[in-house]
Amino acid sequence: SSLNCYIVRSNEIETGIPMLDVDGNCVNIPNNADGNSQIAAAKGVYSTVASRAILNVPVLFLPPFLLSNFPLCQRMIAKNPAMATPLTMFLLLTCFGIGLPAAVAIFPQIAEIKVEELEEKFHHLKDENGNNIRVLYYNKGL
Repeated sequence: SSLNCYIVRSNEIETGIPMLDVDGNCVNIPNNADGNSQIAAAKGVYSTVASRAILNVPVLFLPPFLLSNFPLCQRMIAKNPAMATPLTMFLLLTCFGIGLPAAVAIFPQIAEIKVEELEEKFHHLKDENGNNIRVLYYNKGL
């Protein structure tokens, strides 16, 4: 799923994603430049790919560990070997159900980034009061 996510969203890295101000409005850049950032897009795609990779950890490692080390599981399979498949499926679905929200929550959907880390066109932006904008936001996606 990580590779699929990267392939599907790699176009965002090339075109950039919209940057948002503190109120959630798209940033307007002077001189008719678009308010998209390729740097923020790369961070968003990479963090999404990482969360997808992390999702696999509980699904791949917990069921085998529980089946081989948890006495209740061992007894159930010893009494009725046909229970191995349903029990494994139950553990897989449970681990996925717990792992998915945890993996998605690792990186917030709306992320912030310092203006200095972005392209030059964002470095001299000012808010309505004439103050320099130091942080912008972007939707990294799920």
